[in-house]
Amino acid sequence: MKKRYFNTIISKIPENNRFELIWKLAQVDFKKRYYNDRLGIFWALLNPIIRVMVYFLAFSYLIPRAIEGIDNFALFLFSALIFWLEFTQIIRKSMRLLLQKRYLIENIKIFKIDLFVSLALASFIGFIFNLFAYVCISLLFGTEFGSQLIFLPILTISLYLIAIGVGMLLSSIYIFFSDINHLVDIIILLGFWTSGIFFPADKILEVWPPLYYINPFVGLLDNVRNILVYNLPLDFQIMTINLTQAIFIYLIGYKFMEKYSPRAFEYL
Repeated sequence: MKKRYFNTIISKIPENNRFELIWKLAQVDFKKRYYNDRLGIFWALLNPIIRVMVYFLAFSYLIPRAIEGIDNFALFLFSALIFWLEFTQIIRKSMRLLLQKRYLIENIKIFKIDLFVSLALASFIGFIFNLFAYVCISLLFGTEFGSQLIFLPILTISLYLIAIGVGMLLSSIYIFFSDINHLVDIIILLGFWTSGIFFPADKILEVWPPLYYINPFVGLLDNVRNILVYNLPLDFQIMTINLTQAIFIYLIGYKFMEKYSPRAFEYL
């Protein structure tokens, strides 16, 4: 049905009018972006409205207050971005993974979890390069690294467990409900501004203390900075909480995928 629909559109593309051709191709591309979504063009309106509101509030109120008194703000910011961008990259790629690799699951009988682990492993290689580049630059700024560095792998493991768990969950839902793609964009945007990327964790504790425990990235990024920016002792309590949360999210994602992804393929 979808193929027939776009073949009909393409058949109407003129061959002798270049400007009309460009316009028709743009129309096709735009419609394809929202064709499978139940709410369709609604997302094209909702997404930018939410983004404008969030960025307005962030740059008008949050950032001016957040950067006051922060030493080495560039390192403070990029140490968190490395971890956050790795998380978002994995879940974005994971979202369509089951659908894209369906032929492997059905023909080779590959374990579904292996697809997500291999994706995370491939992403991890790039993460190592980014982390190495950050360390080299921070050394130029005079940053000193202490024995706390040995705990960085635990924080990294927490990151990947969360990313894989969320990825498995989203990938299963995406087969049923493709609109989740646009909803995830909004959640990522909100998560970006509520994870303490631009401001210290204590700023969050002043506003709403429970978020420190509800959003695992708040504590995780706080400990990352203790290691990579300030060479301070870790908060072992929050590190343990974050690791426990990560394991729980991973297990939830795995159980959900194992239970619902076969039904999702039948739904197709």
